[in-house]
Amino acid sequence: MSDKNKNTVFKAALMLSIFSGLSKILGFAREQVIAWRFGASALVDSYVAALVIPTVLSGILGGAIAVAFLPVFSTERAKGSGHRLAGTVFALTAFVSLITTIIAFAFAPQIISVLVRDFSLELQALTTSLLRIMAVLTFVMSMTQLLTILFQAHKQFFWPALTPIVMNAIIAVGLVLGGNIQWLAWLTVLGMLIPVMLMTYVAWRRGLPLITRLIMGDPAFKQVMRLSGPIFFSSLFGQLYLLVDRRLASGLDTGSLAALNFGNKLVQLPLGIFVMALTAAVYPTLAEHAAKGDKASFAQSLSSSLRGVTLLLVPAAVGMFVLRYPIVRLAFERGSFDAVATTRTAQALGYYSIGLIGAALAQVLGRGFYSMQDTMTPVKVGVATAFVNVALAVILVRPLAHGGLALANSLGFLFNALLLFYFLSSKLSKGSIRLLPLLIKVSGAAVVMGLVASLVLRVTINFGQVISLGMAVGVGVGVYGLLLIMLRVEEVTTVIKVVRTRLGI
Repeated sequence: MSDKNKNTVFKAALMLSIFSGLSKILGFAREQVIAWRFGASALVDSYVAALVIPTVLSGILGGAIAVAFLPVFSTERAKGSGHRLAGTVFALTAFVSLITTIIAFAFAPQIISVLVRDFSLELQALTTSLLRIMAVLTFVMSMTQLLTILFQAHKQFFWPALTPIVMNAIIAVGLVLGGNIQWLAWLTVLGMLIPVMLMTYVAWRRGLPLITRLIMGDPAFKQVMRLSGPIFFSSLFGQLYLLVDRRLASGLDTGSLAALNFGNKLVQLPLGIFVMALTAAVYPTLAEHAAKGDKASFAQSLSSSLRGVTLLLVPAAVGMFVLRYPIVRLAFERGSFDAVATTRTAQALGYYSIGLIGAALAQVLGRGFYSMQDTMTPVKVGVATAFVNVALAVILVRPLAHGGLALANSLGFLFNALLLFYFLSSKLSKGSIRLLPLLIKVSGAAVVMGLVASLVLRVTINFGQVISLGMAVGVGVGVYGLLLIMLRVEEVTTVIKVVRTRLGI
C-alpha cells in the first residue's frame, strides 16, 4: 500500500474513531438513562424484544444490498455510470423495505407471539404496541445503511459518522425529560429518522446519486443483486440466530433480556470506537485495490487493519472480563438499576467479552471478501456459524441461563473469524497476512495486564469505585504498553520511532 493510501485510510480512521468515540459516549449515556429510569426490568425486556424485529429485517434487506453495492459502484463510478446504478438500487431498497415495514406493522401481534411467547399476555401486548411504533425503523435503517455506503464510496465520512451521535443525543436528552417506555420507542424512531433525512438532504445538495430512472436490466444492477443474494441468505441465518436468542431469553427470569442488552452495549463500546471506524475507512480502499487486481496492496491494507484491531481489542476483552463487576456497577447501578441487575449484567458482559476479538476480526475479514466481490464464502461461513450459535445457545442456556446465551454468541464469533481468516488467507499469497505471532505476543501481554489490574483493584478497593477502577485500568494499560515494547511489537516500535523523530530525541 502506498504512503498516500496509508495516510488516507488512517486519517479517515482517526476521524471516524473520534466521531465514533463521541457517539459511543452518548450511546453509553443513553443506556445509563434507560437503566436509571427503567432498570433491568420487564419494560426493557419488552423494548429490546420489539426493537429486534426492525433490526433483523433491515439487516437482512438493506444490509445485504448496501454491502454488495460498494464494490460494484466503485467499478461503475470509474466508468461514469455510477449514478444510474445508485438510483436503481435506492429505488428498489426503498420499495422493499417499505413493504416490509407495512407487513411488520400489520402482523405485529403474530410476530410477537412467536418471538416471545413465554412473556405474559400483558407484556406481549406491550411489546406489540412498541413494535408498531418502531416498525418504520425497518425502512429508516435500510436507507441509512445505503446512504452510509454511498457517502463512504465518495470518501465522505463526516455525515455517516454524525448519524449515531444525533440519534443517541435525541434519545438520551428526551428520556431525561421524562416519559414511559412508549416514549422511549418514539424517541428511538425520531432519533433515527432525523439523521437519515439530514443525510438525504446533504446527498442531494452535493449531487450524490439518489434518484434516477429505474433500470432493472442494467448489468451492474444485476451484479449487485447477484452479490447481495448470498449476503441476504447469510444474513437470514445470522438474524435467525438472533431471533432464537431472544426466544430463549424470553423464557428466563424477568430482566434477562435487559441484562443481555446492557452487557452487549458495554462490549460494543470498543467495537464501535475502533473497529467500525477502521472498517468503514479501509473498505473503500480494499474495494479499489481489488478492482485494480492489486493483491499485494490489498493484502497489506488488510493485514495492517487486522493487526491494529488485534493490538486494541485483545486487551480490551481481557480488561472487560477481569473488571466486569466494577465496570457495570459504575456504569449503571443507580435509580431503578439495583445490585441484582448489576450481577446479571456483569455475567453477560464477562461472557460477551470472550468473543470480542472474534467479532472485531470478523468485521474486517468480511469486508475483505466483499471487496473482492466474493460473497459466497462469507455466506457458507455465516450459515455454519448460525447453526453453531443456535446449537450452543440451546446447550448452554440451561446451565448458565442468560450467561449461556452470551457465551454461545462469543464462541460463534470466534468460530466465524477463524473460518473467515483461513479461507481469505488461502486466496492471497502465503504469509501475506501476518497475524498469529502478533496474536500470541498480545495475548500474553494482555493476560499479565489482566492479572495486574485485578490485583490493583483489590488493593485500592477502599479508595472508592471510581478511583479503584481508574487505577486498575491505568496501571493495566501501562503494563500492557511496557510489555509490547519489551516484546518488540512492530507497530509499537514504529510509533516510538516516529515520536522520537518528531521530538528530536
